[in-house]
Amino acid sequence: MQSCYEKFDLPAMSVSVVKDGRVVLNSNFGEKSEKSKTGVPNENTLYAIASLSKAFTSAAIGMLVDEGKLKWDDKVVEHLPWFALNDPYVTANITIEDLLCHRSGLITFDGDLLWYGSNYTREEAIKRLRERPLTYGFRSEFGYQNLMFMTAGEVIESASGMTWDEFIETRILKPIGMVRTTSSFQKFSTDFNSAKPHLKGKEIFMLSYDNSGATAALNSSTADMSKWIDFWLDNGIVNGDTLLSAQSIKKLWSTHTPLGVGNFDERNGTHFKGYGMGWFLMDYDGKKVIHHGGGLPGYISKVAIIPEDNLGIIALTNDMSSVPSLLMYAVIDWANGKDYTKWMDMFYEFKVGGDQRESDNMQERLETKKADPRMLPVTDYLGIYEDVMYGKAEVSMGESGLIMSLLPAKELFTGNMEPWNDHAFKFEVNDPFLPFGVANFDVKEDVIKGFTIELPNNDFHFNKLYFKKQ
Repeated sequence: MQSCYEKFDLPAMSVSVVKDGRVVLNSNFGEKSEKSKTGVPNENTLYAIASLSKAFTSAAIGMLVDEGKLKWDDKVVEHLPWFALNDPYVTANITIEDLLCHRSGLITFDGDLLWYGSNYTREEAIKRLRERPLTYGFRSEFGYQNLMFMTAGEVIESASGMTWDEFIETRILKPIGMVRTTSSFQKFSTDFNSAKPHLKGKEIFMLSYDNSGATAALNSSTADMSKWIDFWLDNGIVNGDTLLSAQSIKKLWSTHTPLGVGNFDERNGTHFKGYGMGWFLMDYDGKKVIHHGGGLPGYISKVAIIPEDNLGIIALTNDMSSVPSLLMYAVIDWANGKDYTKWMDMFYEFKVGGDQRESDNMQERLETKKADPRMLPVTDYLGIYEDVMYGKAEVSMGESGLIMSLLPAKELFTGNMEPWNDHAFKFEVNDPFLPFGVANFDVKEDVIKGFTIELPNNDFHFNKLYFKKQ
């Protein structure tokens, strides 16, 4: 663990291994805060666990199914009459089960800009998604969908009378004894024993993800997440009470959407992969592995459960790193008496290659700047623009020139504009997670119609937005 932490140069890392109902390993390294030097993390240190929240949401739905308040094949519109996607047939037929297994027809991360850093409520973000056309056929392809899990959170509120946050706290966290875990950004950000987000070792500001709700809002510790693993390995039973039935667990841990097996998987003995509900599923070393990762700017996490070995792993970090996935494989091998040392060098090679590609891509983009680009008078670019799904943007005049602001996330997506290419401006957003953007203005006969954004990244689809001038 120590060598892994040092080789990848992480700010902080907390890891727990649960075996046969006991925590057999708990390791903590580094500094919770690079700026304020608040000390080494411990088993109670809070990290944002991001998409590990999804398994809590699917468990909550399972509890309501157990109680007869929901059925897996209930149509979403039966519980949320306001819900709609861009296709009327999909709107009428998408079920609760569909929400939880990423087969809506939307592609991976479609619509995530609606909640990321924005002032939209959960319901408004979901409603705005109806403007985005579906890419795949309904139930035909895997498309990892945060907005569908947010919708499942609204279904939970409709069926239970409690908000998603209240249901998770009342029905899951308190009974299991997860006393540190919270969905409140205010509690997380002011907790002295919390790990602060970092990028490449440098601490960044904390951003609220409260409006992501059922898809990514939880913050937890290795101590609490070890209890979460126990809950699953004990078949949903806590202190003699069945919180989630074995039937529902089987449903959640069964493949609903098949996934392809890549070269990495084949080389390492994985033959089958799929998504259940709130969990990824695969085979490794002849055994079933139920796992999920979580990622937000400044945080990467991983939880994995191997029922045949009565084994669970939780890894939490406060920087962008593949170490949590590395540790999943390494701990499984370690627990089975196999060579686990190969994984560190293998994943480090991936990191070096990824860093080089990122550097090369940045250099290529910088070289696209034109020495003397064609431009209209600067005042022509001023005004309000609007994308039908995302909302409004504003180009305004600042002390040193034009300023670009995407208004739903103004504090995050505002930056000075620099002439870059013909009718195009480079702008740096306030978000340290993202590279610079280029606003390409659509000009016809010297009249500005609107603009598009080139901002390449793996998480947010800026390229799908068209801001029409109002």
